[in-house]
Amino acid sequence: MESLPTPTDEALAERAQDGDLDAFEALVVRHGGALIGALERMLGDHHHACDAAQDAWIKVHRALPSYRRGARFRPWLYAIALNQGRDALRARKRRPGGSDATLEVLTAHPGSDPDLGSPERAAIAAALGQVDTSYREAVILVDVLGLGYAEAAAALECAEGTVKSRVHRGRVAFRDAYERVTAPPPRPAALRTLRGGNA
Repeated sequence: MESLPTPTDEALAERAQDGDLDAFEALVVRHGGALIGALERMLGDHHHACDAAQDAWIKVHRALPSYRRGARFRPWLYAIALNQGRDALRARKRRPGGSDATLEVLTAHPGSDPDLGSPERAAIAAALGQVDTSYREAVILVDVLGLGYAEAAAALECAEGTVKSRVHRGRVAFRDAYERVTAPPPRPAALRTLRGGNA
């Protein structure tokens, strides 16, 4: 017995556009984990990411009538998800006690990489938190989620050259921030010298 070919994202999106809830559910199953992972990296918290992902999927469902048939689905999905993530970041900053989010670049779920202990994970999050948001988003889409430059450009609603530039600058900014974060602290004698005291 021959198995049916797996439908493309675009075919599922068109079926969902026509009211096929099973097709929409298939898209959620296919992309749900990656979407949560991207939002967790953006927001720095798994629970906030799950909430933002749920809100993003609601917006995707409501926006299905505006999905252009034949267009790539993944960039369209991530454009909506990134906007939802930005909204969540703004809401957290407005709340009393809210703070700027730090990002996790390597894994969506803590502890999934046994080679990275919590100090290294914290250093990565702290360093990535220092990278400009537009660069961070480009790096997450290209380096973490594996989108091509064209797909990332569609998701970020900018030119492909802009994405390439942002990814490059984001990588440089991350490397510099990571080196600052992981640099050993100055020794006490050096601190006294810097403060004008005797060594």
